Amino acid sequence: MRWLLRITIGVLALAVVALAVYLGPAHIQIRGVEPALPTEEELRALETTPGGPVSIRIARSSSQRGPDRDLNHSVVVIEWPDGRRFMIDAAMDQPTSEEFAKLIAKLSPGMGPVAFEGSAAELLKDKLDTVDGVGFTHLHEDHVQGIEAFCAERGEGARSYQTLWQATQHNLHTVDSARQLEGSCLEPVILQGDGLLTHSDFPGLGIVGLGGHTPGSTLFAVSVDGTLWLMSGDISNVKSMMLSNTGKGWLYSNLFVPENTARTEMLRLWFAAMDEKLDIEVVVAHDYAAALDSGLQPL
Repeated sequence: MRWLLRITIGVLALAVVALAVYLGPAHIQIRGVEPALPTEEELRALETTPGGPVSIRIARSSSQRGPDRDLNHSVVVIEWPDGRRFMIDAAMDQPTSEEFAKLIAKLSPGMGPVAFEGSAAELLKDKLDTVDGVGFTHLHEDHVQGIEAFCAERGEGARSYQTLWQATQHNLHTVDSARQLEGSCLEPVILQGDGLLTHSDFPGLGIVGLGGHTPGSTLFAVSVDGTLWLMSGDISNVKSMMLSNTGKGWLYSNLFVPENTARTEMLRLWFAAMDEKLDIEVVVAHDYAAALDSGLQPL
């Protein structure tokens, strides 16, 4: 029996070494991305930006129901006075949504089949040609893949806006989406620096590097009709867990998606403090119901 025990221990040791080799670089990298965050006052300066946005809407692309939550994939669309629009995240097309749902069901038993409502291009319909800017809360497939259908329908003319971290730092889960963007119809605009970043193309839009979830995780902020909206991406997957400072669990943050858990906790606390303000609403990318409850209107 001793030989069997030794073989078992040896196999386990090899598995641990293999995991370390596979995931180690991503864990080291994400711990090196901790951009400075803006103050509340700096974010509130967006409220008085001349020519700022006039509306913000959300559209759900797909959903997958589970025993304790619904996993949603959505796009957020912001409009300016001249009719131009900026889209945050692109969700997925139907085949990719279905394959992604199968993966989620394997990782989280009890999750049901996907209910698909439309690609970003299908959801935008006649508004598609007015989307001149696109941003991504991060470069995981379920936030980026839909840009293929977007480009197929819209063609050239739109630009993507990324922080330097999102544009240049990739790991095993973001590199494929980064390549997809490089080959897409979007003309890249890379914003340098940390803290609150802006661009003259879209006055009143704030872009902030976050880190924590992926090296390129990014906050998008706008003020519309007296409410400051903060699109937080996947720092949390459920808004109630963000507000209660509940993490995603050891397996998720260490094996499934290499995260900087100290950073994500700090960001949860930061977002929760912002959300306590009566005129600030944090939008969690996968929590469509919470987004509607916060007052965000459907597209």
